[in-house]
Amino acid sequence: MAISKQHYHHLFENIHCKKNEDIIIKISEIIKPHSDAIATHFYNTMLGNTKAAYFINHDIVKDRLRASLSAWIDLAFSYKYNSKLITEYIDYQITIGHIHGRVDVPMSFVVYGMFIIKDEVIRLLEESSFNRDDLATAMILANQIMDLGLALINESYQGDLVVNEKDVQSFKLQFSTHNLAIDCERLRASLSDWMRELLLNIQQERINISSLPNIRHSNFGLWVTHKAKLFLADSEYEMLLRLLNNMDESMCALTAEFDQLDKRKEKLNSLDQYVSKTMWLLENIAKDIIAQDSGRDPLTRLFNRRYLDTVLRHETECSLKNNLTFGLVTLDIDFFKKINDTYGHDSGDKVLEQLANILAHQVRAGDFVFRLGGEEFLIVLSDIDEVVLKRIGEKIRLEVESTKFVIEKEPSLTVTISVGVAMHDGHPDFLRTIKLADEALYEAKRNGRNCLVVAA
Repeated sequence: MAISKQHYHHLFENIHCKKNEDIIIKISEIIKPHSDAIATHFYNTMLGNTKAAYFINHDIVKDRLRASLSAWIDLAFSYKYNSKLITEYIDYQITIGHIHGRVDVPMSFVVYGMFIIKDEVIRLLEESSFNRDDLATAMILANQIMDLGLALINESYQGDLVVNEKDVQSFKLQFSTHNLAIDCERLRASLSDWMRELLLNIQQERINISSLPNIRHSNFGLWVTHKAKLFLADSEYEMLLRLLNNMDESMCALTAEFDQLDKRKEKLNSLDQYVSKTMWLLENIAKDIIAQDSGRDPLTRLFNRRYLDTVLRHETECSLKNNLTFGLVTLDIDFFKKINDTYGHDSGDKVLEQLANILAHQVRAGDFVFRLGGEEFLIVLSDIDEVVLKRIGEKIRLEVESTKFVIEKEPSLTVTISVGVAMHDGHPDFLRTIKLADEALYEAKRNGRNCLVVAA
């Protein structure tokens, strides 16, 4: 836990001290008769939100959750006159957090739910017989009680979230990218077979509509439903799921209007388009998986963007904890489009390979070199100051300028680069440092290229 249970215990002891006993008991007397109504209002409000309603259907609310929330409200505002009661209450909040984490309820819903409860509690206190001074104290105590309860729930929820994410990542690592790419190719073949079977069935003179193959029960449908989310990026998974739903809807429409020849052709054409889009998407996913394998750029064998955030997050943590500052060098090949247009893309690739080799030999063992895409590269230099950062950046620029690049149609091509450098300024958001380095790179280009600019 980020904050120890002992500290939470101390905070609750301060709330449930002898001085506050009478006010907390009165708060409980005011709230307890209305706890069922608050719970009902809570669930009615939550069920009005379609996304929140996904987690709490009406039967469960009726049978268990409303009563559980009502009991939670009663317990939250009861006076805890000894250490044992406080410890039990803390453990109870932690258990609630574990349950929310296990069910995967978004924390935003938990916070919103607490807001609903808090709003009702404050309203009841305002309508109570508390005098002005005691009302102010009661509201402060009620807010503290609910805020600390939410903090404890959040503590265990976030802890479970981290563990779950580590388990997911570990599970992904057990499934090699090579196998995933093969799966995508198999699914393309399976989808093609499914479409062919469908067309063969339709061509029969007498056909039982119910015998048409169901896309959701096909190998493709089962894989998307049960496996895809575990291995693919969210955007890829959502596109595949959307296409699966489109195919399913087209099949339903085809079945409903099967006897109308024109409608049948129209639905088959729509279905064929969705199948073609899906096969194209699976092919591209497989290509991306192979290209991203091990996080290396396939052309230069440098790191690609995949692990950039991981490296920068680690370097930022080292910088903040150990005062080991790092710097970034961003660089771009000058007039690279002209090289491609004049000598061809194969020659452009040769230039990129040779530049990558120069960069790899100009950095230290603890540094990282990334190809961001196209002709843009980024170097992470650890444990460095601005003077050394500038010197290394300039050394790289001069080395590139003095190197004779060898391509098929030009044995001694001169290539130059523009360079921007930036030091990490101690801010926990490393994207600021990337932005500073990028701005310095653009300034170098505006200054005529083949130069280095230090971020202001």
